[in-house]
Amino acid sequence: MERYVFSGTGFVPGQYTITNQQIEQAIDEGFLYGFNKIRVEQGESYNAYLEQGGKLKPFSFMAEHKMGFRDRRHVVPFPPAKKSYPKADNSLDLAIKASRQAIDKAGLFPQDIDMWMVSTATAHEKAPGLAATLKCYFVPFNNQTPTHSLTSACVGFNINLELAIQKMKQHPNMKHILIVHTEVMSELLCNEKDFVPLTSFGDAASAVVLSRIETKQPVGVQHICNYEDLRMIDFLGADKYGNLYMEPRVVKSRAVPNMVNVATEISEKDNKQPADYDYYIPHQTGHAIVKSVIKAARIPDEKCCQDVQLNYGNLSGASVPASYHELLTNGKLKPGMHILTSVAGLGGEYGGFSYIVPETVTFDSNGSMLEGKTVFITGSTGDLAHKTIENLAEQQANLLLHYRDDKKVAGLKDKLKQYTGNIQYLKADLSNAEEVENMAKNIKSQGIAPDYVIHIAAATGNLKRASEVTDKEMQEVEHVNHRAARIIIETLFDDIKETVLFVGSVAEEALFSGSSAYVASKRALHAYAVDLAIRYYQHNKRVVYYIPGIIDGGMMGKLSEAQKSASMQSVRQTRLIELDKIADNLVKSLYLPKVQGVEADYEGALMVRRDGYLKEDLS
Repeated sequence: MERYVFSGTGFVPGQYTITNQQIEQAIDEGFLYGFNKIRVEQGESYNAYLEQGGKLKPFSFMAEHKMGFRDRRHVVPFPPAKKSYPKADNSLDLAIKASRQAIDKAGLFPQDIDMWMVSTATAHEKAPGLAATLKCYFVPFNNQTPTHSLTSACVGFNINLELAIQKMKQHPNMKHILIVHTEVMSELLCNEKDFVPLTSFGDAASAVVLSRIETKQPVGVQHICNYEDLRMIDFLGADKYGNLYMEPRVVKSRAVPNMVNVATEISEKDNKQPADYDYYIPHQTGHAIVKSVIKAARIPDEKCCQDVQLNYGNLSGASVPASYHELLTNGKLKPGMHILTSVAGLGGEYGGFSYIVPETVTFDSNGSMLEGKTVFITGSTGDLAHKTIENLAEQQANLLLHYRDDKKVAGLKDKLKQYTGNIQYLKADLSNAEEVENMAKNIKSQGIAPDYVIHIAAATGNLKRASEVTDKEMQEVEHVNHRAARIIIETLFDDIKETVLFVGSVAEEALFSGSSAYVASKRALHAYAVDLAIRYYQHNKRVVYYIPGIIDGGMMGKLSEAQKSASMQSVRQTRLIELDKIADNLVKSLYLPKVQGVEADYEGALMVRRDGYLKEDLS
């Protein structure tokens, strides 16, 4: 029979751990209100706790023992402020990271995913839908798999899970659907003064790959349901200004019976009692609701999973998949275990599902998106080129590697022996037009049609003032950095299949002093890239001008520490960027519409990508 299982999971919380002590300090300083310290101090439970040697202050005791929250994770430091969010992870960033984890753990490649589904109540942009944007970070332009974006909070994952199963039943060719829920709830709290939401909510994204398998074993999703209680519609949400509104008593009065009813309905369909499951995963909303639910449903406390709530906060719709991920990661889930879930929240939505843990499943994958592709690279012996070539070789690409120096290329040849792709080395001096043209004609005569061309070769010249640079040196640098690329591209114009990528330089925009030949040649290359992109656009080919920030290697090796510091300050870059990261992003730029952490904009048809610094930060 066909079953629907979680073949991979991912969970990424916000970067900053916000402790109860931090919130307590804000209460003491009058920043937050609503907490009655005297009432807690006079309470029997707190005094009993102190008698047993407890050390927590009244608020920390209240938050952890009564509310069920010890820590929560935000994308910004506490307290949340609007000015902190432009440079913080947003809901898309978290979704990308969680999705990458889930796809990797499923043993799949992104092109194996047949549909992309994302739910959130805190989308980082109004349009397009978050799922469409997410997909751009994983698959190339020609991928036509559908996407589905859902505006929903606490029940978003559950709704999309049911829709995903329906979709698979309607389309037998679908094998894997990525389901993500992502939230940056803290951004809704920037104007909040009530301690309760600041104590409760955290930021995170959770993802699962739902896979269709055929097995006689009753595994995977067993039963699932979703409903909506309109009596909650006005009591939990966010207004048009992005401010949270919440009436805790009303929410509790509706959420508790709804979650109990779901748990009862699903357990009846499974021919069980709620107490019979190995684990119960509720929406991690806090003790006030969860403890009432398990009491009403007669679920033993030890079967109720609330670790995510305790350590990460209420993560909205990411709560249940995050809890499953944590149970799995911590080795608490074994094949055959039966899990029950129920959730309720924003807009009165509520639902749940039951799930039987399967044995580990494996799939045949489509392989690397670069496997069998041919990539021609100029200047293969440089530091950045080395890392880029290794990245391509690991993905089983075929390589045409230009070089000039026999000694420098020897080490590269030795390192690449371990890879299976076809590798050909082409020697030429890029400052010599005849040698460059012969190299390009040699490629053409062999009938080789490169899928991608990367012009990474660069001559820096000396770092003297412009008035001290000779005409000869100016011409040599110009030929290596710009003219050689023109000769190669124009010779192979019709043969290149997909993308030409030129590696530019942040020096073009930062205007480093003492590098006039280098800057002038890179600006000429940039202008050529704009022209080429226009001509290639009608042939459905792409041109990318990739500008890395200041790298820990390459040209920077020629600068003193003082020069490095001055260069970084000129683009407001806080640290040197690792070569591995730049190389990885460079390779992704060959075929992905978007690359995480890389700013992108168009100059006509030319895609310009800036990695490691932001254009608008330049003064």
